[in-house]
Amino acid sequence: MKAEQKISVDAESLIVAATEQFVATARAAIAKRGVFHVALAGGSTPKGLYQKLATSPYTEQVDWARVHLFFGDERCVLPTHSDSNFKMAREAMIDHLPIPQENVHRMPTEEGVAPEVAIRYCRTMKDFLKGQPLDLVLLGLGPDGHIASLFPDTPALDVTETLTTSLYVEKFDSWRVTMTYPTINAAHQVIIFIAGEAKAAIVNDILTGAVQDLPIQRLAPQGEYYWFMDKAAAGQ
Repeated sequence: MKAEQKISVDAESLIVAATEQFVATARAAIAKRGVFHVALAGGSTPKGLYQKLATSPYTEQVDWARVHLFFGDERCVLPTHSDSNFKMAREAMIDHLPIPQENVHRMPTEEGVAPEVAIRYCRTMKDFLKGQPLDLVLLGLGPDGHIASLFPDTPALDVTETLTTSLYVEKFDSWRVTMTYPTINAAHQVIIFIAGEAKAAIVNDILTGAVQDLPIQRLAPQGEYYWFMDKAAAGQ
């Protein structure tokens, strides 16, 4: 499925547009099913979204008691580590919202080795989702075309039988846990954030077909699929 592109004039406008989309999606899910399940992403643009959600009037527009937060991927570090996606989301948003702590489902990356963490998180997701797809998955785009921690030339790209998997990313000397393609593709909505001039080249390569088989190009969302970009990223 081809993504619908939503292009904003600058990064701040992109964050406002994404925040309004998040709120509308959350409200629709809660109205329809009584709950909103979202997988958060790391990165600077998602951080801006989280910070905006923690401000008025957006804070008051969502019934946070009915929101469950999951994480699309995580580095195997302590939850207090500066590289932790959970730490970033907690400081940017979670600590400032009336969301019950039991609704925040972080990857327990401080417990055991990465494969064990992936197995545990898969169980957590199954317990709470009960076979239903996520309502929304938020993703960033790396300069090498990776999404979540689905990096080029890693075995994680081919994992289809579990909701999550682990992998070692050699260039970052980093163990990761990530949601798999089937988990992401099944979501009711997938949003990819792409901001800044540094992303313009990879965006151009993808849209013109100059490169093939990047991790993002393997995405096949079954629900709504959006690229939220600023003009700098979409420029070429």
